[in-house]
Formats: sequence, C-alpha cells, structure tokens
Amino acid sequence: MSKDQSLPGEDTGRHTEEPTPERRPGSSDRRVQIAAAKLRVVLDERLNRPTPEWVKRLAEQKLAS
Repeated sequence: MSKDQSLPGEDTGRHTEEPTPERRPGSSDRRVQIAAAKLRVVLDERLNRPTPEWVKRLAEQKLAS
C-alpha cells in the first residue's frame, strides 16, 4: 500500500494542527456552539417542541468578542 492509500483511522502524521497565537484552541468553536444553541432555541419555539435544558443554558451565555 502506498503512502497515499492509508486505512481509515491510520495515523499518517499528516494534517496535524499546531496551535498558533492567531487561533486559540476552542475560542471560535465555543462561539459557534453558543450561536447554534441560540438558533436551536428559536427553532424549537417556532416548531412548538421542547428544548433541552443544556441547550437553553448554552444559549444564555454571552458570545466573547
């Protein structure tokens, strides 16, 4: 098998992300999660379906600038 034909889940050593000062680990991910939770709350209200408590708590958090 050539190096371009690796098995799924096989560690090839490629595509390793190194944290850089420009991208702190998790900072933008958290913003996306909060925004998605806010959208979920609105959608659930419009569709008259219950929203899980953990989603409501996440939606109440402030987005960091």
